[in-house]
This record gives sequence, structure tokens and C-alpha cells, in this order.
Amino acid sequence: MSPVWRSAALAWALCGALGAFADTPSVAPVNPVEVERLRIEQERAAEMLRQQGVESGCYQRFAVNDCLIQSRIKHREVLSDLKRQEVQLNDRERRFRAAEQLRRIEEKVSSPERDIDLMNREQQAQRTERDRQENAQKKATDAVNQVKERADRRVEQQRRLEQSQQEDADRQLKAQAAADEKKRYDDKVRDAAQHRQQLEQDLKNRAGARAAPLPSPSAVPAVKP
Repeated sequence: MSPVWRSAALAWALCGALGAFADTPSVAPVNPVEVERLRIEQERAAEMLRQQGVESGCYQRFAVNDCLIQSRIKHREVLSDLKRQEVQLNDRERRFRAAEQLRRIEEKVSSPERDIDLMNREQQAQRTERDRQENAQKKATDAVNQVKERADRRVEQQRRLEQSQQEDADRQLKAQAAADEKKRYDDKVRDAAQHRQQLEQDLKNRAGARAAPLPSPSAVPAVKP
């Protein structure tokens, strides 16, 4: 099973599970964290299906590479945001469990030392959570920037390739035009030379005709009286 259909199947399975819980009065209420996790899985499955459709459409276009690059940038941004939400959800679930554990401890033990320790733990948890969120945001931003940089490099490479191909085509056209122009010039020179030779030959023929000698007297028949 492909990742797309596996994610979709998981989302629908979770939907069915929630529906079963809702129809059963004796079952405990659904955990909000699980509902949020289900939402993320559904959005991820929907995004995978959407991207599959977009990429199929890209192959029907003229600029396939540009379409794929732009669609994959958006796809990775959506998945990165869903991953960030999932990380925050997991952190929230851990904090919730830790808070529940502390609450149970507080119900059993109550003392000034415990209050101070709890306050210190809460402050430390807040600092840890803040650092975790900042790190997660930085990683997500870095990942998006890397994707954009790679996409920009691919676009630039494609642009240079197309420019090089266009320049080669222009050079070939110029070379063909120069060859055609040279052929026309050579044809004109040849035609001019042939014309000149024909004129010279005609002049020679005319000069030879004018210079032909008169017939000798002995060749003229005598006239009888």
C-alpha cells in the first residue's frame, strides 16, 4: 500500500473509531489530543491525495518541471506545517500527562518544599517548552528555505539550459543565413563572369566578321563581249 492510501486508510479508521465511541454511552469521552491528532492525519492524507492530483495535472502542461517544482514546494510547506503541529501536539500531550502526574502527587503530598519544587518544575517546563517551540520553528523554517533554494537552483538550471539551447538555435540560423548569402553572392559572381565571357566572345565574333578579306580578281568570272 502506498503512503498516500495508507494515510487515508488510517484517517478513515480513526474516524470510524471516534464514531463508535460516540455511539456508545458507556465509553469515556474522546481525548481532545486524539481528536487533534486525527485532524492532522486527515489533513495529511488529504494533502497527499491533492498533491498526487496536482502532479498528474502537471504532466499535462507544457512547463512540466516548473509546475512540479512549485507544487512540491507548496506540498512540503503543508507537510512541514502539519509536522510542526504534530510535534506541538505530542509536546502538549506530554505536558498534560506530566501535569496529571504532578496533580496526583499534590493530592497525596502538600508542603512548602513541594510547592517550591512544583513552581520550579513549572518554570523549567515553560522554558523547555519555549526552547522546544523555537527549535521546532527554526527547523521548519530551515527546511522550507532549503526546499526553496533547491527549487530556485533547479529553475535557474532549467533557464540556463533553455537559454543555451536558444543561443545554439540562433547560431545555427545565423550560420545558415550566412551560408545562403554566400551562395547567392557566388551565384552572382559566376553569372557575371559567364555574362562577361559571352560578351567577349560576341565581340570577337563580330570583329572577325568585319576583318574577312575581299575575293581576288581571278576569282571573279570574266564577262564575255
